[in-house]
Amino acid sequence: MMRLREGDPEAFSEIFAQYQPGVTNYVYRLSGGNIALAEDIAQQVFLSFWLHREEYDLEKPVTPLLLTMARNAWLNAAKKETLRKAHLAGKTAEAGEGETAAHDHRLEQKEIEDALERALSSLEPALKEVFVLSRYQGLKYSEIGELLGISVKTVEARLSRALRMLHDQLKDFLGK
Repeated sequence: MMRLREGDPEAFSEIFAQYQPGVTNYVYRLSGGNIALAEDIAQQVFLSFWLHREEYDLEKPVTPLLLTMARNAWLNAAKKETLRKAHLAGKTAEAGEGETAAHDHRLEQKEIEDALERALSSLEPALKEVFVLSRYQGLKYSEIGELLGISVKTVEARLSRALRMLHDQLKDFLGK
């Protein structure tokens, strides 16, 4: 972190390699599976992180900082109608490609993944965010609460509600 603060590009490369996949995955899940948007936002986050590295308290864990930056960038992007339309057009194109797959297993896997993405997309943003941070990013409830500025009890309640809703929507795939 000291090398980063001093402007060492190799230190930044190491941090980028370590944290970029998680940031991209986080935004990918928040966006309902828009990989292009997730990659763009991750690039924005790391560019901003590099440009403003002297302003951050690098004594603290970097993950919450990067995820907060990613969340804010995603919220800004989500407000733009053109990005939402591009996302919907991308999902339609993917559905057409998936139907031409040769193997039943791949089709079944794609159907499950699509159902999960639809279910995640249907969640209220606050519920989806807690779910993604918990299940995909592996953050503890206390870390999620600190990151989002909510209590651990609120995290628990939102996660419980998200899980119930996802279970209801995915019951055909759960075999119960």
